[in-house]
Amino acid sequence: MSATLDKELQLDGGVAVGRPRARHRRMRKLGVQVASLGVFFGLWQLAGETSDPVLFATPTKVLSAFVDLVQTGQLQEALAVALRDLGLGLGLAIVVGLTVGVAMGRNQDIENALNPYVNFMQATPVIALVPLLIIWFGIDQQTRVAVVFIFSVWAIIISAQAGVKGTPRSLMEVARVYHLSEWRIIKEITLPNAVPVIWAGLRIALGKALIGMVVAELLVSIVGIGKLVSDYGQTFQTHYLLAAILSTSIIGVIAAGLLHWSLAHFFPWVAATSASRE
Repeated sequence: MSATLDKELQLDGGVAVGRPRARHRRMRKLGVQVASLGVFFGLWQLAGETSDPVLFATPTKVLSAFVDLVQTGQLQEALAVALRDLGLGLGLAIVVGLTVGVAMGRNQDIENALNPYVNFMQATPVIALVPLLIIWFGIDQQTRVAVVFIFSVWAIIISAQAGVKGTPRSLMEVARVYHLSEWRIIKEITLPNAVPVIWAGLRIALGKALIGMVVAELLVSIVGIGKLVSDYGQTFQTHYLLAAILSTSIIGVIAAGLLHWSLAHFFPWVAATSASRE
């Protein structure tokens, strides 16, 4: 009885000790991030004050320009177009990328047939295909969506294929013993196992999609964030130009945060494993 009680006290003590340590790690991480941002913006402010304002704007001027863009409604209008292009293009890339990637990971013939094309497109400078897409689809929204799609889909295909193929052999042997259908194998074994790799691919695809969004709005039809970048770049208004560029970065940070939240919400075991490694 006393041995059991001692063991429980040791476990409770371990949990009690572990919580302050975890809290300390979080606070230290936050402190390092805040200090890093402080140093970055401090150096930026110093560099901007000692440089030609046409060449380099200070953070305070960029913030003022950002507020002005919001107050005049220019930023909201630009973001509405940009987010629509990004959402459609990336959403289509996720659907197609996961479907093709899982199929390649589960079927050797499909992998052999499609792998050369995927590798070819992954190595191709996609921006060089934009004029061809303009010829095919014109200069409307469908072309901008197609650019975002082509920029981002290959990372999703490759990550889904790698994640599915990385399923442990022992799990596949269990599936054969229980005579699971192909759909149940994908749903209950391969996809849950592939989640970390797929999510890593989605983060890469998100960055590529943002690049594709801006490229499309600059080269296909000058609208959205691309229009702000083009207009203020041509008139040498660096603070407004940087405000427009940083708004794209803010979209990326928010979207990456939503990806992280969805991972923790829908796949908590993956998030718990990642947290235990920190």
